[in-house]
Amino acid sequence: MTRKHSQRGSALLETVLVFPVLIGVTLLAADLYNLHQARSYLEQSAHTIASVIGVQSTLDSNGLEALLERATSMNRAPFELIISKVESDRRMDWRPLYRGTAQGVCQRHANGERFTGEFPAELRAEDEQTLTSVPMVVVQVCSTVESLALSNALLGGDKIEVQAISRLQHGTPTLDEALTREFSPRDEQ
Repeated sequence: MTRKHSQRGSALLETVLVFPVLIGVTLLAADLYNLHQARSYLEQSAHTIASVIGVQSTLDSNGLEALLERATSMNRAPFELIISKVESDRRMDWRPLYRGTAQGVCQRHANGERFTGEFPAELRAEDEQTLTSVPMVVVQVCSTVESLALSNALLGGDKIEVQAISRLQHGTPTLDEALTREFSPRDEQ
């Protein structure tokens, strides 16, 4: 009988030791899933906004707000959105447009009137003169991970940041009065 009691005690002890590890692994897997899903939603939002703005010849404030509302409707965490119009020579003729439910989350990619962020390799020109007339829209969407992950300290990083770039196919879009005031060039203020 002592052998059976000993085996039952060992099984109970093993269960008590392994159970917290299983719970920890399960919570970590759930956090990784939540972060991956949030990143996917942010990427989808950024690409949708960039591609839709990229094919517009005119922009009005109501249409832009509807686009932003629809494109970011799946984002559960607080986010910041920055829209910039950038020339291929990195000149920014417009001020960046800031939207979202959070502020100060995104890294700023502007130094005065110059874009300092990265361009994808296919947008870089070996000869800078060839692409100077092709304006682009750069959309950054950033979110904090505090509300998404219980173990964000273990996962490293406290924010998710994505960027989408699309060429403006009709050149610089015509803006309505409200957007003209908001995007107005820096020297007109």
